[in-house]
Amino acid sequence: MNNIVHKLKTLVLNEAFGGVLLIVCTLLALLVQNGSFSEHYREFLNLKVGFSVGEFELNKPFLLWINDGLISIFFFAIGLELKKEFLHGDFKNPKNIVLPFMAALGGILIPAMLFALVNIGDAYTLKGWAIPTATDTAFALAILMMCGKHIPSSLKIFLLSLAIFDDVGAILIIAIFYTTKLSIVAFVVAGIAILAMLVLNILGITRKSFYFICSVILWISVLKSGVHATLAGIITAFFIPMQTKNGEAFLEEIYESLKFWLAFVILPLFAFANAGVNLSNIDIGAIFSGVSVGIFLGLFVGKQVGVFLFSYLAIRFKFAALPQGSNLKQLYGVCILTGIGFTMSLFIDGLAYEVSDIFNYADNLAILIASFCSGIWGFIYLKFFTTRS
Repeated sequence: MNNIVHKLKTLVLNEAFGGVLLIVCTLLALLVQNGSFSEHYREFLNLKVGFSVGEFELNKPFLLWINDGLISIFFFAIGLELKKEFLHGDFKNPKNIVLPFMAALGGILIPAMLFALVNIGDAYTLKGWAIPTATDTAFALAILMMCGKHIPSSLKIFLLSLAIFDDVGAILIIAIFYTTKLSIVAFVVAGIAILAMLVLNILGITRKSFYFICSVILWISVLKSGVHATLAGIITAFFIPMQTKNGEAFLEEIYESLKFWLAFVILPLFAFANAGVNLSNIDIGAIFSGVSVGIFLGLFVGKQVGVFLFSYLAIRFKFAALPQGSNLKQLYGVCILTGIGFTMSLFIDGLAYEVSDIFNYADNLAILIASFCSGIWGFIYLKFFTTRS
């Protein structure tokens, strides 16, 4: 019995299992949305949840609580990881930053250019240029870990490092290009919350409740300011102290406590809430529209070409080196997996076009098809067409 429990615990803690869970939640969302429970699925997502304090009221559909609230926790974790890597990890050495940074840059520029070329001349559809620039790290990492022991662990580190810069790029894109009408009052309140966290950090105070209260105030302020609320997560992370006055790991403890909830609650719930594409509403014309074609080309072609091209140039001109123990074939295989945009692409799609059925869900379907094609082709290539260097 103990052996079974140990095996189950090992399975659940395995990062690949989190990616498999995302796949299951995606398929489940598609089945529910296109089956007899579709009405209940939509009612669940549109269920109003909120609270009020005096004259202040915050009342949103459950879907927006997921996309504005839970995903802010995901970006908070990304911020913690970024701070940890720059202060005490691989990014402390500038040479280790070059390859993942260049790879992420190529993975943003080339897909965006392909999307823009397909949709040039249409100002509205061009709003979605950032959709194919994103990568779903959990999905990509899960598939990479299924490819066999001949894939060196250094490529996993490369993918994770690339993902950090990719997520930072997504945060900047959201903050700069997908903001609505700005509120000065909300910005002032957000500034006060940030100042409070700065003071806490300088004084070395490590009471989690203090940072939690400040982060909630910051999140609500950013939400009301017109800038997307996910920015609050990354800002909060930068003010979390690395350790307590007694030398105990503070940031690492918070990060580790979030990993389970991110992998097995937040991201799967996000996938289930956003992947429910109504296939009955999709027509052939919409599938071959500029938006759908741009998304597919950007994710399936642009991501792998952009990431590999910029990585190769960095290696070729000796600004960076290949990940230890890997070869160019294996590196290219990982580049294919970056075309799995899935949850992050769906998220940016919702910000870009707001009305989810404006293209009869063909944009969401294009994201799913491109992500699955990238995942399947990446797995086949890495499993059968690469060899140990």
